[in-house]
Amino acid sequence: MADVFLSYAREGLVAAKRVATGLRSHGFSVWFDEHLPAHRAYSEVIEEQLDASAAVLVLWSEAATRSQWVRSEANRARETGRLVQVRLNDCRLPMPFDQIQCADLRDWSGDPHAPGWERALESIAALAKRELEPATPEIAPVRLSPQVGRRAMLVGASAVAATAAAVVGWQVLGKPQQSAEAQLLLQKGMDALQTNDALDPGDRSASLQAIALLTDATRADPQSATAWGGLAMAYASRKRAVAKGERTGLDSRSRAAAKTALDLDRHEPRAVGALLLLDPVYRNWEAAERAARKALQDHPPAPILLFILSDVLGSVGRWTEAAEVSSKFDRSKFLIPGADRKVVINLWASGDLQGADGALQAAVEDWPQHPQIWRIWLAYLTYSGRPLEALQILREGAERPPQLTSDFVATIRATAQALAEQREPRSAIDAGLAYLKVDPSKALPIAQSCAALGDQSAALDILRGYYFSEGEWAALAPRCGDEDRITSPLFEPPMRTLWKQPGFAQLLERIGLMAYSLQSRTTPDYRRAT
Repeated sequence: MADVFLSYAREGLVAAKRVATGLRSHGFSVWFDEHLPAHRAYSEVIEEQLDASAAVLVLWSEAATRSQWVRSEANRARETGRLVQVRLNDCRLPMPFDQIQCADLRDWSGDPHAPGWERALESIAALAKRELEPATPEIAPVRLSPQVGRRAMLVGASAVAATAAAVVGWQVLGKPQQSAEAQLLLQKGMDALQTNDALDPGDRSASLQAIALLTDATRADPQSATAWGGLAMAYASRKRAVAKGERTGLDSRSRAAAKTALDLDRHEPRAVGALLLLDPVYRNWEAAERAARKALQDHPPAPILLFILSDVLGSVGRWTEAAEVSSKFDRSKFLIPGADRKVVINLWASGDLQGADGALQAAVEDWPQHPQIWRIWLAYLTYSGRPLEALQILREGAERPPQLTSDFVATIRATAQALAEQREPRSAIDAGLAYLKVDPSKALPIAQSCAALGDQSAALDILRGYYFSEGEWAALAPRCGDEDRITSPLFEPPMRTLWKQPGFAQLLERIGLMAYSLQSRTTPDYRRAT
């Protein structure tokens, strides 16, 4: 059994992995619930490992203080004299744990000499009845040169090991001839990039972090096509999250980085993908599809290029084709939340609910705290006839991603309650409309809620405000106009009640999607289903 049992909330998974790597570098065996055997009961395995460990290290965070599992594990460790505590943020520890010594690991980035880390190591060594071993060179933290800057020190001890051993979403492994410094920067830059869904950016800080790290990676290894391609992708992703005045500069930087990458390797997939992402799809569907297909024809079928083509097809309602494209994703080599979200939507919208069930389960297991995964999880359950399951998840609020505000979650809950016949639909619709006045960025999800709850008029009014800056909802128009408008939600299942409405056909005609269908000689799936 393991020397150390890690107890944490899912929000702290990244920190748990960082701590586990640091402990292992000192020779401790570590267990945490990252890999549970499929044939064993969850609670059975947890209890077995918890009772057998020499020390129980509790990683306290805001989410952990609310987690009944973490409290239970911490209490059992306290009762048996095996409790070691660290604080990951400014959370207030629950009683009676606030009366017990707790090491400070707030903003800890893997520094092996941090006082809080050294204190935790000493306590664990004492409980394990062994001398504290020095960190092994194979997985010891990499010390960066001063010119790299402290912003690169994100994971410390785990970085080189991850670069050498892990298969990551953007298919990057450090070149053998790269320095440890270059490998670290490249890996952590790609990690930051993969947390940001380039096609639906929700974490603006991730793209900034990726730009900083990958810029340093190109300085550490100017001949790395991967680093330049990743930087091009980071700039392209960032462009979608900033004000219009900032976009020209980001566009130029992305194109310059892509050119350098392609000069080094003409098939570098991130560089090719970045160039595709720079041009908006809205009102340019035919050109976007043609460019995506040409990229796949001219280059190896890299997952990011399949991802982009799938997104274009979804934007015009061709879900069956989109699902066929996304079925070619190799999740062992392309493991990012945006791709998993896209697979779920494609399968769901194309009518393959069994496939969507499996894809959603895999996505939730891999990204339990990613806001986009969490939202598609709840939307899928709510609108595919399983609102009671969505409500059950909402009752377990401790695991909610912190990026989703409680007010927005309340609107999701109201919709699920109405569809589960626990609340009047009118009340849920009014709650959604009231929220929309506070947060105009949620125009499309609220329009879907109105449509699903039977208020087609309200849904169409919201859509006219979003697409044409008209009516009482004119303020919903995206700040950069057509550059930011998207159309795929129009063809997702929650909008089903709108598809036969004359107002929906008029909306598509004004947007230009009717003309697109005629010119491209294609038919969106919804017209076959209605």
